Amino acid sequence: MASVTFNNVSKKFGEFVAVADFNLEVRDKEFLVLLGPSGCGKTTTMRMVAGLEEATSGDIYIDAERINGVLPKYRDVAMVFQSYALYPHLTVEQNIGYPLKIRKVPPEESKRRVAEVARRVELETMLSRLPRELSGGQRQRVALARAIVRTPRVFLMDEPLSNLDAKLRTQMRSELKHLQHELQVTTIYVTHDQIEAMTLAHRVAVMNRGVIEQLGTPREIYSDPRTLFVAGFIGSPPMNLIPGEARDGIFTSAGLRVDGLGQASVPRAVLGVRPEDIHATGAGGRDANLVAPIYSVELTGENTLVSLRLGAQLLTLRADKNFAGQIDQPIGIKVAADRVFLFDGESQRRVDF
Repeated sequence: MASVTFNNVSKKFGEFVAVADFNLEVRDKEFLVLLGPSGCGKTTTMRMVAGLEEATSGDIYIDAERINGVLPKYRDVAMVFQSYALYPHLTVEQNIGYPLKIRKVPPEESKRRVAEVARRVELETMLSRLPRELSGGQRQRVALARAIVRTPRVFLMDEPLSNLDAKLRTQMRSELKHLQHELQVTTIYVTHDQIEAMTLAHRVAVMNRGVIEQLGTPREIYSDPRTLFVAGFIGSPPMNLIPGEARDGIFTSAGLRVDGLGQASVPRAVLGVRPEDIHATGAGGRDANLVAPIYSVELTGENTLVSLRLGAQLLTLRADKNFAGQIDQPIGIKVAADRVFLFDGESQRRVDF
């Protein structure tokens, strides 16, 4: 298959810098996710690999081949878009086989390859149908099969699941992950959905304003965020980010006090703590880091999300599914001091202690 390498790649649209000094190696057979909000440069980065955008500066390689200036049709990559982009007048079989027709693959070989790919994505009984006769998930599988049938060096996927409903997205995530494992094709996947990134990727590149804020495995990104942006972007519900002050290892903010932070002293500090690392205690508990009235209670099924008002913001904790607290009832909370993160509000970087 192939690796993809970016060496000091930048892309400008006039004076606007969409991607800045981008360096990344996507390993052979890796499923790498570019994750970030709209406008962060993730789709532009992928389109430069496809040849739909040209880099303003820097070099892009597939294996040892520099592909800057190479026409898209000669790059041997296959792209799956957010929209299915199927030909409405062609059957499923014809849609899947269209790339082979363009390449003048012999009919018998084409038919064999289409049948094999259709079997992989469980469309073998639908080959004679038109796209209008398919569900959204089935149409997306046709789009995937059309990319797979080419056996490209690299798959490029631009938010392919965003048009599906929640149940279908969950199903298609499983199918995509298994399919990539089976095919062993290098894949670059673009999304703003951190759940997709966490469940699909071997590694995640979290992007913000045209640069990579952090690169690592999903576990590393979740458990060891290096910047405020990454800490707040990854997690559902997101990490609690509480502005305050740290002095001699003690963080304080609007009635909340957390000690055990070494000797850290940060005038404009932000304390980060995930909802699962905050535990409810009795309202009169002496060891509570904070006592405050409940603002909201949300049962999600396997657990309960409880929010408390902390100054001008809400503090969310993940409680047991049988949590019985009511709105406006005072409760105490205990923060797991060994699971908190401290960030410098000025530099946005994490402070180790």
